[in-house]
Amino acid sequence: MATRNTLSTRWVTLIMVAALVCSVAVVWGLIQITGESPASSSTAPASESASQSAADPGTDVSSSDRTTTTAAETNSLRPSAGSAVSTALTPAPILPGSAVRLPAAWTGTAEMSISVLGRCATSGGTSSYTRSAELALQGPVVGNGAFDDPNPLSMTLGITPAGIPGLAIYSASTDRSGEVHRTWWLSSGTDQAAPERTTLSGVLIDDQPVAGALPPNLLVDNETDLQPCESGGTVRVPRTLAAGSRVTGWVSATEAHLDVTATTTDGERAVTAVVTLSRRPGA
Repeated sequence: MATRNTLSTRWVTLIMVAALVCSVAVVWGLIQITGESPASSSTAPASESASQSAADPGTDVSSSDRTTTTAAETNSLRPSAGSAVSTALTPAPILPGSAVRLPAAWTGTAEMSISVLGRCATSGGTSSYTRSAELALQGPVVGNGAFDDPNPLSMTLGITPAGIPGLAIYSASTDRSGEVHRTWWLSSGTDQAAPERTTLSGVLIDDQPVAGALPPNLLVDNETDLQPCESGGTVRVPRTLAAGSRVTGWVSATEAHLDVTATTTDGERAVTAVVTLSRRPGA
């Protein structure tokens, strides 16, 4: 009886070893035929792996590791809402009313008026200019800081980006560490008077420098007639726009119109701009 038990145990062991060898052979054969392991079959799309790599570029994952990652493991490795996220994982926003899919861009002109205030007010005045203008709207800014931009869109407006006087408006940005800094609070909606338009409204809420860096919302006013009481040849740094500055207007699939009213933090300038734009081809 003891001999039969010993033989039975040996046969069971041999059968298990043979089954294991067969399983390994089957898996090896599938890899040779398909070029990937069964774990990376159609249940886990290839785009999922690509998105994961883009979302976490700092992770060094070998090709063999990627092919053996299951769909459940891929989902567990995706970054949380507060981490850096690939834009490919976020659907492109569509503006209400105009149905414009972001990102989108418009180009045109701005009629600017800049008033000299403060210590130079008595010798200054108001000067008017016609300048080129560029508007870009994107989805919310995403980073890996304490919060992502909760606004439904982000905005960049540049008036005479390469000349003077000029105006630069950035509703949100990310620093080198990827942290989001929101400077404008924006809202959008359908224009009740013209349902094919999207209304835009924004107010500047943060005019303070971050880690010593100049805030991104600036007036460049190095024009001779805007320096009435400055010493000759003085070149000033750009002036920071003050909290409470506003942008209102609308965009459509073909056009845009914005009104800008702003003051500077030093109390030296007041700015208004009426911006008329057309949709940039292909944008």
